[in-house]
Amino acid sequence: MQEIGSTLYLTLLIIISVLSLIGCSVLLIDYFKQRFNANLAAKLLAILSISDAIYVIAVIVNPIAQNDGAFCSIQALFKQSSSVSTFIVNFFFCLTTYLTIVKNIDITEDKYYKYKRNAKIFSILFPFLIALVPITYNGYGIQYNVCSFKTQNAYWVGEFFLFYVPFGFLFGASLFFLLKIQNFLKEIQSNKLGLDDFRINRRTLITQNSQITVGEQYTRFLLYYTLVHLFCWLPIIISSLFDIIWKRNFLWFGRISYLCACSQGFLDFILFMISKRVSSRSYVYERNNSILTADPIDIYRGSVVYNSTL
Repeated sequence: MQEIGSTLYLTLLIIISVLSLIGCSVLLIDYFKQRFNANLAAKLLAILSISDAIYVIAVIVNPIAQNDGAFCSIQALFKQSSSVSTFIVNFFFCLTTYLTIVKNIDITEDKYYKYKRNAKIFSILFPFLIALVPITYNGYGIQYNVCSFKTQNAYWVGEFFLFYVPFGFLFGASLFFLLKIQNFLKEIQSNKLGLDDFRINRRTLITQNSQITVGEQYTRFLLYYTLVHLFCWLPIIISSLFDIIWKRNFLWFGRISYLCACSQGFLDFILFMISKRVSSRSYVYERNNSILTADPIDIYRGSVVYNSTL
């Protein structure tokens, strides 16, 4: 029975991993086609695709680990680094949109360059530095037949601070920014121009409604990404908590959690393709109006519906 379970797990893992790698490849190809004109959103999506691919490869090269050792630690290091990177990228998506729409930041080209540089550094270098910490105290080992954080005895503290805390903070902050954006757009919507104003200034009304619509669509787009990431990573956290609390190896649940995590690349690809139209409209919006580009223009501050007290 255990052999059948392992065979089924490996089969599903291979299928899901192949689909995710294909999805990541398509997104990267799409990025490289426009890399010279790519905005920050496109660069973050490319980093997300690379992180998804690294995680999948790190899992499938040693799907049923049998021994601890250097190779096991390297596998766990890349898994940890890529997972935290996905959290940070999603955070920067939401933060940048919040700064653009709600705070309406008007920045110079130099400040934009620094912001873009910091976003890339924190999305790539910072996760790798976090992943190096467990090596200093031998914190990586076999977990559910996959190399990951050790949870025996007091080792779970390392996983708590290096995985649970970043996950909770970054996803909590992402949801906070999305909520702020939605509340702001609702306020703008309730104060938008009416029919009488339409006769006076048709262009202002059309521009205003277009900005509100694109802002709402882009925010919904980011919410779907956040929920997909929550679906992919929450099972791993739950399975680890089960192991820590009950001190039992819930093998079947652990394997399901890794199947969910490896599916992130494919789910991001599906979400991207479904929302291609929204993404295209948002791209034009960003290129002309937001801090995601090097040529920012005020979006709501110049509008008659902008309220500086919001």
